[in-house]
Order: sequence, then structure tokens, then C-alpha cells
Amino acid sequence: MPQGNWISNGLERGGQEMEFEPANWKPLEIQIGQRCAEFMWMWRQNGLEYYKHIDTRRYLILDAEGRTYRRGDGDLVVVDFAEEFCRVSETMDV
Repeated sequence: MPQGNWISNGLERGGQEMEFEPANWKPLEIQIGQRCAEFMWMWRQNGLEYYKHIDTRRYLILDAEGRTYRRGDGDLVVVDFAEEFCRVSETMDV
């Protein structure tokens, strides 16, 4: 059984509601255009859109203006889009 409580159209996680509809592709389209097809929109939380790359399964987190975020020490920090896009979309050699 999943942890957490269902609230309206989202799942509360740490006091922050996750919205699962409607999908918002605009921030990603602004950044990468046609390459959006490489991603799945997952949810919105605190005004941030969470996209998952279909191959690497890594997340790309964007706000409405296209600023890019990454988890750092438990918090989200603003990072360079180009660097984060490369990290998320390219496979790593093991």
C-alpha cells in the first residue's frame, strides 16, 4: 500500500501537494522544442514541473520561466540548463 494521503488531485509529500494534471509542457518546449518527445511529464509541485527522460529515467525540473533545478543536500538549487540537460539525457558509461 502506498505511503501518504491522497488530497484532491495530488499526493501530499512533506506538506507539499503534488499535482498530477493538467500536464504542462510549455517550459520544456521553450527549452528543447521537438526533443520533448524524449520526456514524460510526471507532476507539478510548488510551481515546478517534473519531467522524466524516457531512456535514462532521470528527472529534469523546470519552473515556468525555464529555470532549471536539481536536488542538492535535500534542497532544490538553480543550475545551468545545458549542463543539467546533458546529465539527464545522456547515458553514463559504467
